Amino acid sequence: MKIRCASCGLAFLLLTNIVEAAPLVSYFPSKDLGLFLADKFDLASIRSSFGPRRSPALRTFADFGMTPSKATENALVFETPGSWLYELKIVGRKDVNGDGIEDLEVCFVDQALNGGTYNTSKGCWLRATPQTAMRLP
Repeated sequence: MKIRCASCGLAFLLLTNIVEAAPLVSYFPSKDLGLFLADKFDLASIRSSFGPRRSPALRTFADFGMTPSKATENALVFETPGSWLYELKIVGRKDVNGDGIEDLEVCFVDQALNGGTYNTSKGCWLRATPQTAMRLP
C-alpha cells in the first residue's frame, strides 16, 4: 500500500509542476554558432578527407587557416570552387545522452569539387566544452 501511495504522490507532484527538471547546461553559444564551430570543431573526432593531411597541431578549420564562406546559426560552409566543399548543417540542439549538457545534432558534408569522386555526408552529435566541440562517441 505504501508503494501505491508514493507513486500517487510522485504523479501528483509531476502533474502540478512542483518538481522541475534541472536546467540544461550549454557550452554552445546562442549567437554566432557557425563561427564558434569554425574555431572549435575538432576535426580529429570524425573521419574525413582531412585525416591524411592532419597533424596533431591541426585540429580545427581555423588551424588549417580556413575562413568560412558562410557561417550562420544553421550552417557552417567552407567552399572553394573547383577544389573542396565542407559543410556542417545544424539539425538540432538537445541533451541526447541525458547528462544535463546540451548536444548539437549536425550533418557533416565532405565533397571533392575538383573532379574527384570523394563525396560523403554523415550525421553525428557534437558535445561542446569551453575549449572545443567534438563528436560524441
